[in-house]
Amino acid sequence: MEYPHETIKVPEKFLAWVYVHTENQIMEVDKHWHRSLELTYILWGDCLFDVGGRRFVAKAGDLVLINGGEVHGCHMNYSSPAEAITIIFPVAFLKQIYPAYEDICFVLDQEKAGYTQLGRIFKEIFPVFSNRKTNLHYQLKLNSSFYEILYILLTEFKREKEVPTAIKTQKYMERCQDIIAYIDTHYRETISLDTLSRDYGISKEHLSRTFKECMGTTFKKYLTSIRMHHAYQDLTESDYSILQIALDNGFSDSRSFTRAFQHYYGQPPLKYRKSLAGPNMSHVKNPYLRTHGYL
Repeated sequence: MEYPHETIKVPEKFLAWVYVHTENQIMEVDKHWHRSLELTYILWGDCLFDVGGRRFVAKAGDLVLINGGEVHGCHMNYSSPAEAITIIFPVAFLKQIYPAYEDICFVLDQEKAGYTQLGRIFKEIFPVFSNRKTNLHYQLKLNSSFYEILYILLTEFKREKEVPTAIKTQKYMERCQDIIAYIDTHYRETISLDTLSRDYGISKEHLSRTFKECMGTTFKKYLTSIRMHHAYQDLTESDYSILQIALDNGFSDSRSFTRAFQHYYGQPPLKYRKSLAGPNMSHVKNPYLRTHGYL
C-alpha cells in the first residue's frame, strides 16, 4: 500500500509547528509521510501509533520520534482520551542547522539522560503554548525550546544512515507529488474525481482505483483532510466566521464543514474555538492540566 506525502509549512516567526492534542478531540491521522522530523510527547493517557510498519501504544511520559520518510499515523478517541504535544521540524530548517540532515536519523534511548531532558522541555512547552493568547513573547520561548530539542537529539541520539535509500522510486514520488500538488492548489475549489480525471485524461474509475493504491486512502477522504488542515489553521489563528472558513477552504456550506470538523475533533468548530480563547481555561476537564497547576 502506498501512502501520501505531506508538505510541511511553518508559520512566520516560528522554526517549527506545534500541535496540542486534547482529550476533547478525536485525533485520527491517516498513514502518510514527509521529509520533516516529527516528535510527539504523551502528557497523559495513551495513543495508538503506526510507524514504519510497527504498531504500538505510547503512554504518558513516552516520546515518539518519526524520522523523515517514515510512513506513520496515529489514533486517539474518546474511549481512551489523552493529551499530547507534537512538534514538526521542517526539512529546510533542519538542513540549515545540520546540512547533512538527510544522511542521518535519530534513535531514542530511554536510558539516556537526554530522553528525560526532552520530556521536561515538552512539558514546559505545554503551558507556554496553551497561554499564548496572553504571552506576547511566547514565540521566543518556543523557538529557544526548539533549538534545545535539536541540540539534545544531535548530541545524544544521532546515527548515520547505513544505506541512503528513498522510501519510493523517483517515478512513484513524482506521480504522488503531481496529484498532491493538484489538490494543494485546487482544494478551495469544487473539485471531484470527475474534474481530476478530465485533467489527467483517464477514466474516473481508473483514477479512483489508482488514487487509493497510491495514497492509501480515498480521494474524498484525502481532499477532506487537506481542507480540514487549512480550515483548522483559520479557525485557531483568525477571527473569520465559520461560514467564511468553510467557503474559503472548499466546503459547500457551514453545515458540511461543521459535520467534518465534528468528525475530526469531536465537537463543533465554534465550540472548539471558544475553548481556546482567553486565559480562562477552567472549563477544560483535563487531569494533566489540573494536576500540574495549569488551571
